[in-house]
Amino acid sequence: MQKEEIKVSELYNMKVGKNTMAVRIMSYNQDGHWVGRNIKTNNDVLIKSAKQLVSVYHRIRPKAAMAEKKVGPAKATSKKEGSKLQISGLSGAVQILQEAGQPLNCREMVKRMLDKGLWKTDGKTPSATLHSAISTEIKKKGAESRFRKTGRGKFEFAK
Repeated sequence: MQKEEIKVSELYNMKVGKNTMAVRIMSYNQDGHWVGRNIKTNNDVLIKSAKQLVSVYHRIRPKAAMAEKKVGPAKATSKKEGSKLQISGLSGAVQILQEAGQPLNCREMVKRMLDKGLWKTDGKTPSATLHSAISTEIKKKGAESRFRKTGRGKFEFAK
């Protein structure tokens, strides 16, 4: 900015290192410098050169305030009657193991869950993910776990 453009009691953007802060010019002192006040911290700032002032300050509205203005009437959403909420892979595995009544491996559990529509996944290796989740639950919960390992790669529902 030019020295002539700077006016007392106006707001300007002041460059300080990499940052820019809002400053109100409070007075012009005898040394040819301006005394400003930081808007956020209320601290006085000495401005020695007009080059430090980048531009006139324009208050930018926070994103939350911008979102509030755009909010219109709520749209009615229709819910399908009888629609089921999607369940997790572990909950689906519990249901499958309860129905089966025998130990199953994770690949077979995933196949049955996907066939029945209990669980949907786009993962490349859902059986490995399920095996890991079941193993983690057994390790963390111990006797409280919903699963019991019966053999190599086979799990059953712990009753």
